[in-house]
Amino acid sequence: MQEEKLTFQEKILKHRLTRIYRILLLIILIVAIFVVVRIQIENKVYTDYEVVNSAESIGSSDSVIMAYNGNILCYSRDGISAYNSKGDQLWNQTYEMQSPVVCAAGEYVTAGDYKGNTIYVMNGAGPCGQISTNMVLLDVAVSEKGIVTAVLDDDTVTWLNVYTSEGENVVSFKTSMNQTGFPLKTSMSSDNRKMAVSYLKAGGNGINTSIAFYNFGDVGQNVMNKVVSGFDYDNMVIPFLHFVNENDVVAVGENKLLIFGGKEIPELKAEADIEENVEGIFWGDSCTALVYRNDDGEDKYRLDVYDLSAKLILSQTFDMEYSNIILNNGNIIIYNEASVCIWNKKGLEKYNGDLGGSIKAVIPTKSKTKYIVVRNEGLEIVKLK
Repeated sequence: MQEEKLTFQEKILKHRLTRIYRILLLIILIVAIFVVVRIQIENKVYTDYEVVNSAESIGSSDSVIMAYNGNILCYSRDGISAYNSKGDQLWNQTYEMQSPVVCAAGEYVTAGDYKGNTIYVMNGAGPCGQISTNMVLLDVAVSEKGIVTAVLDDDTVTWLNVYTSEGENVVSFKTSMNQTGFPLKTSMSSDNRKMAVSYLKAGGNGINTSIAFYNFGDVGQNVMNKVVSGFDYDNMVIPFLHFVNENDVVAVGENKLLIFGGKEIPELKAEADIEENVEGIFWGDSCTALVYRNDDGEDKYRLDVYDLSAKLILSQTFDMEYSNIILNNGNIIIYNEASVCIWNKKGLEKYNGDLGGSIKAVIPTKSKTKYIVVRNEGLEIVKLK
């Protein structure tokens, strides 16, 4: 009897193991198919396109077009509007500005008149706040959660003011060229707790830059002016500085690419030397792309792409004049009014040609093969094939 009982238990165990092995084999097969399909998609090269949808024109001939939270942002001196990929207007804000300064992050957008006195704030639902100041606006930025930072000129001093999206002034910092320096660039983290500022300062031997990190949470309450860390760079201007996520900041100076990071107190994580004059700086997909004039070959430009460890992951030359460069969904999109060139991050050329001409903007979608192409005559969704 004991022998038959053990044999029966062994049969049950064998049956269970067989089922487990089959499930594991099925999982391995699904993963393998997924990997193969993904590799095929990554390595597929496209030579043509088709228009899958179209809509009437948006904005005016002098409107500036940019990507906005999966949609389209269109602004000019007369107003700013958001549209979806079908060309339907999502919201509209009218104004009169000589030189609009526009910043978009997540669903929030700010528009201010350079050397004016008014800032408009919009979110996914439309206009949500308006900021008026008796000082002259020099620059404005917004965070993904709607915190607005404004650089304001007050004759003898410059103010760095922080506002809510409704227009409430929550904190102000008085700056001057002789002490803190001039706030050249500001950026707020996505959690609204940290702010990075690049200050331009006049030093004994020339122009210097200081990068200051502010903390508006508990950590910053016990330090002067909420400054929790700072870094000085002699004989270098740092005009580009951006929180790429909640904790990491990319800064680009004349001869350095700098990566800072930290949940509460940012520190220098990595850096890379820049030995040539940078012509353009572009960011996306947690990467930073620097464009240089290429003096070593037939192509006119060289694009170097760095990750958040300041590691060079791609160096590629190209010859086309560009209106914009976008890093999105694993691809690098370069375009002008007539042509589009798309690479993946391994440098494989996925597409090189026209997308119908008269291009004002190319806006990626969630699909790697579909793009919104905005022209004066209208907009189209095109699919590579």
